[in-house]
Amino acid sequence: MSAFWLTWAGLVASFTASGLTRFGLSVWVYQETRDAQAFALLLFFGILPLSIGSLVAGPLVDRLDRRRVLMASSLVARLPTLVLLLLWWQGGLALWHIYLALVANGLANAFVLPAYDASVRMLVPTERLGQASGFSQLIQSLGLVVGPPIAGALLVTVGLGGIFALDLASVVLALLALALVRIPNPTRADDEPEMAAGFAGVWRDFVFGLRYVVERPAFLFLSAFMAAALFAGGFTYALSGPVVLGLADEATMGLMYAAFGIGSVAGAVAIGAWGGPARRVPAILVATLVSGGATALAGLRPDVVWIGVFLVVLGGSQATMLALNRVVFQQHAAPAVLGRVFAFRIVLAQTAQAAGVVIAGSLAAQVFEPAMAADGAWAPWLGAWIGTGEGRGAALLMSLAGVALVLATILAVSSRRVRRLEDGLGGDAGGEAALLADPMAAR
Repeated sequence: MSAFWLTWAGLVASFTASGLTRFGLSVWVYQETRDAQAFALLLFFGILPLSIGSLVAGPLVDRLDRRRVLMASSLVARLPTLVLLLLWWQGGLALWHIYLALVANGLANAFVLPAYDASVRMLVPTERLGQASGFSQLIQSLGLVVGPPIAGALLVTVGLGGIFALDLASVVLALLALALVRIPNPTRADDEPEMAAGFAGVWRDFVFGLRYVVERPAFLFLSAFMAAALFAGGFTYALSGPVVLGLADEATMGLMYAAFGIGSVAGAVAIGAWGGPARRVPAILVATLVSGGATALAGLRPDVVWIGVFLVVLGGSQATMLALNRVVFQQHAAPAVLGRVFAFRIVLAQTAQAAGVVIAGSLAAQVFEPAMAADGAWAPWLGAWIGTGEGRGAALLMSLAGVALVLATILAVSSRRVRRLEDGLGGDAGGEAALLADPMAAR
């Protein structure tokens, strides 16, 4: 598995450094605006391009050499950071510059994620996919742990420009790791038509991948259920910053992000060491139930320690849900369509999360925050329960999103058909990895 670990290590360095940049930008935006809606838009522009870009990325990942796709997209993703660095250096950095840069970065990363997830199937034996999925979840989780504290220290010492420079340097490690590995490319699926050139061919490939998911109830349910969970997660993503900053300073906000990251790392490491249960769908449902409960409870008290504890639980349950969800697709889908399958999942999930972020930011700024102000309309009858003032409206909205996720999960758990969805998937996606001469060899 040397090729897997080299690829993994390079992307860990890259995504961790990107986490520094995103945290630094989020602090900068909130300090400049003190506006929950502007903060939510920052998150929105970081999420939605992943969805849009995946429409094209999935088919191209399955058509092109996946290692080269990873290298090219990792490099292109850093170009917007270079532009932001130059603007910051000249003192001309503005909010709209950041939004545009996030869009460009997201479009490039739309190729990184499905290319990597599809490549894992070709680098790891089937029996180790659960463990590989857990460690793959660490790629994004580690940035949440080390990113905020390091970014907070860098903001004080070298400023936003220093964070940009470190982000740019990280791509060198990712490219070096990718240059040392060989990632085998699978053959086309048996029932798939031959490749056609041009946009029409790319679109036909995407439709084939979409139909591949829709025709398999387990894949369709897991994609839709993950989207629903991430829609609720978008509320937490958009509102946790304003909730914490209504109670404490930016340094504490960094600790809260780190708390979520610690939980995410713990969940990912647990799945990486264990591999997960044999029946993964029930475990996904349990993890989602815990995630919704933690979200609901986190907003109930204006206490950063209370919030931090439930953010740890939330991070662990979300990482478990996402890791187990991923491995179901890697184990049961044909390797030749995995790029499109994962791209479809990203389109659905990121669109749902982006919608959650925008709706949460708008509702918080226009309805919940004014209503939960000290003299707000809801303060007399809800203030005694969750407090009043800055951030408490956002906290109330976050708790309601958690309750909604709990109810949706209970509804899914009550269905025996849902609990046994994996029974209809069959075995090892044709065992294509076993037909390759040496998929684990380093170049």
